[in-house]
Amino acid sequence: MRKISCKLKDFMEKRQLSQYQLAKNTGISVNAISRLYKEEFDRIDCNTAEVLCNYFGCDLGDLFIMQAEGIKEDELIERYDAGERDFSGVDLGGAILSQVSLAGANLTGANLTGAYLCQSDLSTTKLDQTDLRRADLEGINLKRATLREAKLLFAKLVSAKLCYADLTEADISQASLQNAELGWANLSRTVLKEANLDNAEMVRVNLRGANLTNAKVRKANLKFADLRETKLIDTDITDANLEAACLVNADLSNANFSQAKLGKADLSTSNLRCINLTGADLTDADLTDADLTGANLTDADLTGANLTGANLTGANLTGVNLRIADLTNANLKDVTLKGAIMPDGKLHQSLSSEEDRFLEHF
Repeated sequence: MRKISCKLKDFMEKRQLSQYQLAKNTGISVNAISRLYKEEFDRIDCNTAEVLCNYFGCDLGDLFIMQAEGIKEDELIERYDAGERDFSGVDLGGAILSQVSLAGANLTGANLTGAYLCQSDLSTTKLDQTDLRRADLEGINLKRATLREAKLLFAKLVSAKLCYADLTEADISQASLQNAELGWANLSRTVLKEANLDNAEMVRVNLRGANLTNAKVRKANLKFADLRETKLIDTDITDANLEAACLVNADLSNANFSQAKLGKADLSTSNLRCINLTGADLTDADLTDADLTGANLTDADLTGANLTGANLTGANLTGVNLRIADLTNANLKDVTLKGAIMPDGKLHQSLSSEEDRFLEHF
């Protein structure tokens, strides 16, 4: 539960006002000011609130705020075991709640900064707008939990179970999510800057519009993932599985996708400028109108890939396999094709001068 707190003391201290001075300046009785100053009031007089807001030039929501109610770990567990489920807005900062069950509880807007919740069961729990910064959540069960707009900066979520969880617009920057289970989870528009998702299980995860700039997603399983409009700038996603993933309009500039599996992935209209796709599997991938300027595709497999209208200016295609790939209207200016297998199955070195001149016009 939350209670109304009055911040009059803070406003007075900033102006170095005594209770007597404020009473004299506003016409409010010293007793009324004292009750608000000491937070010993049981009601709010509208006229008093109006005078104070006008005097300090603030809004009502600045003077009176909803503040979290402090609660001890033992009390929380006792109340939960007794059947209570609504703990919205509670203050549990730094609480030690490892290996406990709070499944189905309502912790919306709660303060859990620095809390220790390792191996606990919070499945189906409501944690929308909850503050979990720097919390230790290793091995926690958050299956089907809602964490919309939650703050999870620097949180430890190693091996956490987040299948089907809703983390829409949550801030998970610099969090540790190695080996986490995120299959079918909703992470649309989440912020995952510099987060570590190495070896995470993310089949069919929804990351549409998410920001994974500078994140580590090495060897993660993102098969069938929705990554439309996602920012993967400077992201390290080496050896990850992105088979049949959708990356339409995504920004993958300067990212490291070496050895990544992108078979049948949709990368149409995406930004892949200066991307590292060394040894990547792009079999039957859709790269229609993609920008691959300066990309490194050394030894990549693009068998059957659709590169219609793609911009490959200055790209390195050394040793690439382009067998039966579609290069219609692709821009191959200054492309390196040494040892490449062309769409007709021939090595680039064996092409005739006429065919070389033909490629220069793409």
